[in-house]
Amino acid sequence: MDVIYDGRRLRVRVAEFVDLTDAHLWRQRQSAAYLLSQLRDGLRAIGDTSLAHDLVAGRLAAAPPDPPKTAGFSPAQRQAYASCLAPGVRLVWGPPGTGKTWVLSEAISDLAAAGKRVLLVSATNVAVDNALLGVLRHRKRRLGELVRVGAPHLRAIAADPQVSLTHLVRSRLIAVEHRRDNFAQQLLALRRLSDDLIAAEATLAGFDPAEHTRLRTLITTTDEIPHLTAVLDQVNRGHKACQVELTRADELIATAEAAVADTADTVHALGRIADLNRDWTNAQAAADQIGITAMTARAEADRLTAELRAAMAGTRLQRWRNRSTITALETSAHNQRDLAEEAERRDRHNRQLLDRVRISTDDQIAELRPRVRYTDEQISQRHAGLARARAYRRTIADQKTGLDQRLRAAQTELNAAEATPRPTAGERASVERADRDDLPRRHEQLLIMRAEAATAETGRQHLEQQYADVQDEFDRLRRDAETELIKQATVVATTLARMRTSKTLLDGPYDAVLIDEVGAATLPEVLLAVSRARTTAVLLGDFLQLGAVITGPITKSKDPDVRRWLFRDVFALTGITVAADARAHPGCTTLDIQHRFGPQIMGLANTIAYDGQLTAGDEIRDHDPDDPEIVLIDTDGIDDLAEVRPTGPRTGWWPIGVLIARVLADYHRGQGEDVGIITPYRHQAEATLEAFRDREHDDNNPTDVGTAHRFQGRQFDIVVFDLVEDGTLPRWMAAAGPHDGAFGREGMRLFTVAVTRTRHRLYLIGSRNLIIDAAPGTALAAIAALGNTMRTVPARLLLGLPPDPRDTRRQTSLGAVGQDLADILAQHVRITAIQDERQFYETFAGYLQSAQHSLWIWAAWTTNRLKKILPAIADAASRGVKTVVFVRDPSDQTQGTPASQQHVTALRTVVPATVEVFKLHQKIIVIDERIVLFGSLNALSQSNSREVMLVMEGEHFARKLLDHEQARAIAVPPRCGACGSTTLVLHRTVRQDWFWRCYAPTGAVGPKGRPARCRQETPLKPDRGTRR
Repeated sequence: MDVIYDGRRLRVRVAEFVDLTDAHLWRQRQSAAYLLSQLRDGLRAIGDTSLAHDLVAGRLAAAPPDPPKTAGFSPAQRQAYASCLAPGVRLVWGPPGTGKTWVLSEAISDLAAAGKRVLLVSATNVAVDNALLGVLRHRKRRLGELVRVGAPHLRAIAADPQVSLTHLVRSRLIAVEHRRDNFAQQLLALRRLSDDLIAAEATLAGFDPAEHTRLRTLITTTDEIPHLTAVLDQVNRGHKACQVELTRADELIATAEAAVADTADTVHALGRIADLNRDWTNAQAAADQIGITAMTARAEADRLTAELRAAMAGTRLQRWRNRSTITALETSAHNQRDLAEEAERRDRHNRQLLDRVRISTDDQIAELRPRVRYTDEQISQRHAGLARARAYRRTIADQKTGLDQRLRAAQTELNAAEATPRPTAGERASVERADRDDLPRRHEQLLIMRAEAATAETGRQHLEQQYADVQDEFDRLRRDAETELIKQATVVATTLARMRTSKTLLDGPYDAVLIDEVGAATLPEVLLAVSRARTTAVLLGDFLQLGAVITGPITKSKDPDVRRWLFRDVFALTGITVAADARAHPGCTTLDIQHRFGPQIMGLANTIAYDGQLTAGDEIRDHDPDDPEIVLIDTDGIDDLAEVRPTGPRTGWWPIGVLIARVLADYHRGQGEDVGIITPYRHQAEATLEAFRDREHDDNNPTDVGTAHRFQGRQFDIVVFDLVEDGTLPRWMAAAGPHDGAFGREGMRLFTVAVTRTRHRLYLIGSRNLIIDAAPGTALAAIAALGNTMRTVPARLLLGLPPDPRDTRRQTSLGAVGQDLADILAQHVRITAIQDERQFYETFAGYLQSAQHSLWIWAAWTTNRLKKILPAIADAASRGVKTVVFVRDPSDQTQGTPASQQHVTALRTVVPATVEVFKLHQKIIVIDERIVLFGSLNALSQSNSREVMLVMEGEHFARKLLDHEQARAIAVPPRCGACGSTTLVLHRTVRQDWFWRCYAPTGAVGPKGRPARCRQETPLKPDRGTRR
């Protein structure tokens, strides 16, 4: 786990595989005893020759008499600079803006360049960072030459890899960190698998896949009955139609067969004619063959005769020589002529026979012709028609067979479906939800995930042990690396608190110790730091600003030693308590030329604290008339919105400060200016911070909000100082002055811190009437003395309300600045002017209709107006909106009337959580812990009057408001421990402690004959419930 302080955020980096479902961050606070023991042990180790002894004895070295000239430095700054380089212990009084941080940065840079080892410490992180940042801007440095130990406040220091100890250490541990991250990634994969499995198990809790399948089948079967009935009807109709077609096919076949039968005689005659023609053709072919044979024989005889003549044509010798050939030819020719003559005779005979056959055939055909009534084509068509009819019937028969089967199957299926039990509406809804959420498929995935998780779980413990081992190694190496880096650094920067708890830091050694904002440190820790210096110690600060923060029982100690060493600063130790003391002391250099704020703020600071000490640097100029240096946002005349809610006898918070601070920050941040919001009280800071969280939840550079202690040593372009003074009961800032004891003096210091933080403009939020009537000598009197040189912007006009005609002491014009602020205000809130009853009802009812989760109403009185509003409240309650109403108890003269009590009774019938509060005055409505309605109207008793309703949106502010009002703790009155009654009324003590008081009748008679009341008191238990 790594912890990084980034501005006002403490960033805790936890390994991703760690399960943060129910995570808690525990901060181990070192007890005051531990810190004091560390301080005590350090002081005991101080040597007799240390500079700390000189400081305690008041032996401050005189300021260097002839300091060298340094570019840009005033004579006093040169003297302070020279003090940082010279041996001895000295003081530098540096009021705000006088350049002590610049001097400090230059001195540290030159000391480091000269090879001197420097310890820069302060009571606050921001003071350390400011000085160190100046050194970083001044000169190049080698890696690790300057080391910032602890949690830097400035992001530039925290993110600097060459200065931040955290980054320097990490750069040395890259290999170990890589191994650690590798194990972390493996464990992260296992955790994600486990998370996915848990999420899947949660999603599928109660899902039974077998039952789902059964119900799904049941529903499907039931839903199929109309379809199955329709299918059966359709098959029946098809079956009947098929039967008709089958009969028609039989008829077609019968017709076709009759037509074919009618052609039988023709077919027979045609067959006989064909046979006769075939016989004639065959006979003619045979006769032709005999004729060909005769022709062939005759041709052969002629050939042989020709060869014989040729053989006989030669000489006698030739004939004698060829006598055998001639003899053979003669024989062959004779034989061939016989064959030819025989063939020719047969041919003539056959020709005669063929003629007779021809005549006979023609006669027979002539006899058959009358029987031929159809052509071959017609006969073929009739046979084809019969074939088609028979094929059609086979097709229809096949269809009927299929329809028979389908009919039986459809009937069986319908019978089975009708016999199935019908699913209930709940079963249908269950299946519908499961299918809509894709639970069956998710269940299949779940089975796979379970198997994977079971396999992965076997290796998780081994991986976790490996990660723990490497983390231990990382921590051990980090501690070693931190020690080494601190010892090697030339300049070590840290806080006094961190120094006294680190042996490495205390061991040093250091040539020079420079302490900034020393006025905010206790003497013992200053002495401990000074004792670390071998040659030089310079203490820079402002004794007129806030001192050290001391808390706990020790603040009430009367021990002289405790008060001497813990309640005085180092300036008082040396006899310096006022400006004149500082100017007169030879060991204290006084810086008097300020370069931060304008002449008006400088004059104000001189009046309330610095006794004319501050003078303006050459660059300080008067502001233009349209650019006021001091602006008062006057909160008078806006009733409940500007009424301080007490949180203690002299402390409190108010909504108007939250709203105006947010508007001013938005306006100036939009112009590229940085803004600081300062307030005297923690509760006001918390409420303002919550409102800024709603506005700046994604901003990496949020507006700084806090009490004055948090801003000491810092500066901003714009400072908004929320006085939290409404002009009714004067509080801390009203008492701030030098003559009202410690309370007033501490308030004056706080006031001084607040007004001297700005570079350009100071806004004050508070009651102008209170300021005008402030007691002489107070800080507010100094504000009043500014007169018209201070710009006043009435908050009434910012909210769009008309000026109060009864008040003639304030301006009634917004001016250019005020108009800009009014435009920005319109972006933050919705402001509705209520002119009459009808408009109030429509506006208020509209907001009630938007409630979805919760509705909290604070309304002092209940009158006839409740009759018209109650239906809208009842409608919200009927929608399940948690509704709580707070009203005044019957001891109030108006609320105690019978009519008002009847209205309370009617309200309780609709809103059982109706709580009676003694002297309740708030007029607030909170809807869904997100929308807050403020205003001068009373929601349950508003009458025909002009009022204003202001609406702010933001979850953080709404919930913080509920916390401040302790809404959840007081929403349900307890049962009286004495009588068991629940009719308890909420009261508050002078010290703002809440308690319940029972007013149930006891049955006895009290003073003056009145019924006696229980009056049992029950302390309020703090809210420990959880928010929605």
